[in-house]
Amino acid sequence: MTEAEWQNLYENFETTRILAAVDSVDSLRDELNDRDHGAPPVIRDDLLKLHQLAMAVVNNGARRQAGEFFDLAGALGDQVNGMMEALEQIRDTLSDLMGLYPESLDYADGSDD
Repeated sequence: MTEAEWQNLYENFETTRILAAVDSVDSLRDELNDRDHGAPPVIRDDLLKLHQLAMAVVNNGARRQAGEFFDLAGALGDQVNGMMEALEQIRDTLSDLMGLYPESLDYADGSDD
């Protein structure tokens, strides 16, 4: 890496963004990790419940369950939007970092300079 490339990296990237990406991963772990005793994540159970409600409302005409069906769909949508924001933060951090990729590394001779 040349001095100019290092200076560009130094001036245009905050390393704390990587720690923020770690925080984003941790928030996703809260949403997607298995529960005690190997039980699947809550979102999986909620999606299965949404399917059950969809079968009742859409296929069987159980209109009295429509409120519960749409409430759950909205809550799941909000949850997924939050997960998407976390993933977008990670993607943006990595994309910005790779945008600063030093051209000299394409021709690196193995030195740390």
